[in-house]
Amino acid sequence: MAGSSTQPDHRRGDGSGHVLFCTDTFLRDHGPRLRAAAPGLDAVVLDSSDTIAAADIERATIAFMSRDTWPARARAFIDGVMAAKSLDWFHVMSAGVDGPPFDTLRARGVRVTRSAGASANAMAESVFMFLHGLSRNLRNAHLDYAQRRFEWHRWRELEHRRIAVLGYGPVGQRIVHLALAYGMQPTIVRRHARGDEPCPTRAVNELREIVADHDVIVIALPVTDDTRNIVSADVIAAMAPETVVINVARGALVDQTALTEALKAGRVAGAGLDVFVTEPLPPDDPLWELPNVLITPHNSGSSHGSPLRVIDLFFDNLDLYLAGRPMHYEVPG
Repeated sequence: MAGSSTQPDHRRGDGSGHVLFCTDTFLRDHGPRLRAAAPGLDAVVLDSSDTIAAADIERATIAFMSRDTWPARARAFIDGVMAAKSLDWFHVMSAGVDGPPFDTLRARGVRVTRSAGASANAMAESVFMFLHGLSRNLRNAHLDYAQRRFEWHRWRELEHRRIAVLGYGPVGQRIVHLALAYGMQPTIVRRHARGDEPCPTRAVNELREIVADHDVIVIALPVTDDTRNIVSADVIAAMAPETVVINVARGALVDQTALTEALKAGRVAGAGLDVFVTEPLPPDDPLWELPNVLITPHNSGSSHGSPLRVIDLFFDNLDLYLAGRPMHYEVPG
């Protein structure tokens, strides 16, 4: 790729004047596609040492945080992005962009786009993995298996169960689609109904009433000032004893202490949790010991297909960016 340190010119659709910060893995696997999309684009890479020279990173005008950075290389890549003084656009592998680095970048005028929908299918399947695991009591089943006990148990089917899906972005839409296929009774929970939803839709401000008459509560919301701690102690207290809570979004959306106490006391039947207030979840956290809880390490979207969809979305946005057109899933400044 041609090297250049000139200022970005969005009218030059071949990428001349732009420098992409990416990983060596991305460049190795997708270099030919990148050259075809933007033959004039230069690149600086985060190599296997996870270091990059200051003079190189200061040239970067575009950054792409691909899935191969997570989790081991994420810190080094973000450090590089924050040091990129000429950065104009940052595409992130995740749908969520909460956290101080993103706030700082937007305050600097850096455009941030996210990979909304790339993990929707994987995350929705994870929700149903949790639901099956909890309904079949797989934790106890695993203990029986380990001790070669052939124990018989009765379990509850998913059909006809009432499921409230908090958030109706790409992940929430896929969860509702699968819930309908299972014969469940979904309710969409969002700010306002638009009239084209495939099932009943209720407002977020009715959350206490909603959780009281649903069997399953799935959290698929982004973290904002309005949604932080939205599943509060009061909301958890309003849940019925047979309620199951699934969170594949962010730990900050839930009062984790209140949920833990409710699970301990049997005031909530169970939980499937992929995200937590503190990550990694500390080894001494009481959630580890609860028999009615299933835990995964913030990897509900980490399927083999998700990274490929992230790559495709980046290339779609690269075409739009170089053409000076609006990009997909740009975060408001």
